[in-house]
Amino acid sequence: MKRLFIYFSILMLSWGCTRDFAGMNIDNSQFSRSTPEASILAASRTLVMQLGNMNTTRFWDLSHLAIAGSRYDVTDNGFWGNVYQGVLGNLNQVELNYSSDSAFRNRVQIARILKAYTYSILTGIYGPVPRTQANNLDYLSNVLFDNEDSVYVYALSTLKDAVSKMNASGDKLTYDVIYNGDISRWIKLANSWRLKIALNIIENQKLKSLAEEHIRDVMSNESLLIGSESETAKMPFETVSGNENPYYQKYIKNNNTWPYNQASTSAGPKMSEFFSTYFRSYSDPRMKAYYDTVPLAYRVFVTDTLPSIADDSLRIVQFPIDYLGMPLANTKLTGWNAFLNAAQGVDLGGSDQKSYSNVNIAILQATRPFVLMSYAEVLFLKAEAAERGLGGGSAETYYNQGIAANFSVWGITTGTLNSFMQVDGIKWGTEGNAYWNYLHLVNTKIRTGNLNKIYAQRWLNYFPDGGFDCWCLQRRTQIWQLPPHTNPGGYSSYSSTPTYADIPGRGSYPTTVTTLNPEGYNSGLKLLNAVGGNDFDIYTKLHFAIDDNRAAKDWNNRSDVAYDNTYLRATFPFNTWETYLQECVKQKIPLRISQTYKP
Repeated sequence: MKRLFIYFSILMLSWGCTRDFAGMNIDNSQFSRSTPEASILAASRTLVMQLGNMNTTRFWDLSHLAIAGSRYDVTDNGFWGNVYQGVLGNLNQVELNYSSDSAFRNRVQIARILKAYTYSILTGIYGPVPRTQANNLDYLSNVLFDNEDSVYVYALSTLKDAVSKMNASGDKLTYDVIYNGDISRWIKLANSWRLKIALNIIENQKLKSLAEEHIRDVMSNESLLIGSESETAKMPFETVSGNENPYYQKYIKNNNTWPYNQASTSAGPKMSEFFSTYFRSYSDPRMKAYYDTVPLAYRVFVTDTLPSIADDSLRIVQFPIDYLGMPLANTKLTGWNAFLNAAQGVDLGGSDQKSYSNVNIAILQATRPFVLMSYAEVLFLKAEAAERGLGGGSAETYYNQGIAANFSVWGITTGTLNSFMQVDGIKWGTEGNAYWNYLHLVNTKIRTGNLNKIYAQRWLNYFPDGGFDCWCLQRRTQIWQLPPHTNPGGYSSYSSTPTYADIPGRGSYPTTVTTLNPEGYNSGLKLLNAVGGNDFDIYTKLHFAIDDNRAAKDWNNRSDVAYDNTYLRATFPFNTWETYLQECVKQKIPLRISQTYKP
């Protein structure tokens, strides 16, 4: 790994001599000829670092995998320029310099695989993006944008073509940090990404037939898909400065967030209130695997009324919450004021930031790998394909195996898994009831139908690295009715409801594009059917997405809003005064009783 880091650092020095690509193309004549290993390593590492950065600044909040305080801001955060330059620029060099040399055949195809997948991410964020004219010497001043559909068609066809040209016994990618030179695994990753992209566009009626064709083709030979945890695609990291996990660099190495810096007033990433409600609704043991318990001194106390088994008396007691999710914002809409009062329950949005569960510190370690595609994810993709009648075996079997694979990664026992698989709403073919969130605005009920079960468990599997995929999944399926963000930031002020925001439909182009490439920017606006001469509308729907029925939600006029702590009380580890006493002794928690009475 140290040798790889040195390799990467040398390549980055060559980038310092290139022209800025924040909004324009790269002048390829400025590049020195580097080895494919150096270019592919730099590209893959840059992609992972940028996805990690976008998780902590954008995708975690959008996906509710964690609350990091991004406020539904989908303005560009450097992703565009860094990906076009550091990822696509490097991969383009491999194609330009080595595509005609058969000695580098497999390595060129690996570059094409990464390039196709990267473009699928770009178009999944922005919609229309430069592809045909990007990184092309013939288009250095004005770079026109390609429409979303054509980028997906390119990605799918490129992945298929790249696999067809690879030979497992041919040349190897030396210093392969993802698959250690195993070409057969790169083939499986390419096919798995193709399945994922095809499913992502299956609701786009113009591409539905093409998507189904690719899905059937991939599912016809499952041995060429990722088939075990050992084949999960992940980027390793090390303790060498600058080459640590991106979450470690942001939260621990920078030493500016609590609890990693005990003196800091800024918070690290927290469990989301929405998924806290989900975890408790279905007794999902991953809550304790994904997130840390709240220190006793900072826990919120919730009130409950308990009967006694000794007599007919009732006691009003309080109990501290060990795992608590953080709401998107504490701001309450003006239309709610008449319906909210302290007698209903605890306003969890007003709690100290230390009262919410931090993400498990294990994911913030310097050497923790970043997962690009997991075995469990592929099982859920296969489950969806099978449930749609597009090939493969039993959708139920894939679904069950996907949950089992996810639990195994997190070290959750087989006994716990077996119990979880019997829960209504989780078990195949069943429905379950779910609790409402703390404002009684939404609940976490998994909608009827086995496809929705697959979507829900696929979403949970994406913690912590797959925030972008969760955002795509929500836009494509509307699997969850998510609460609004009442302090959204970004371009939300341009919407018809500036005081709150639902999940945005796309990310906005960086401002540098408008100044450095105005002709290209305008071509993108035209493809988006944007109005007003800009792309500030956060609700612009991309082609792969379905209608979110946003207008019907009318969040400000919800008269049923109320502080609702039911999802916390219902999962207390006691139900009588006597068992409450036992639990307090067991956890060494002081008794809190405010009243004893007989009804």
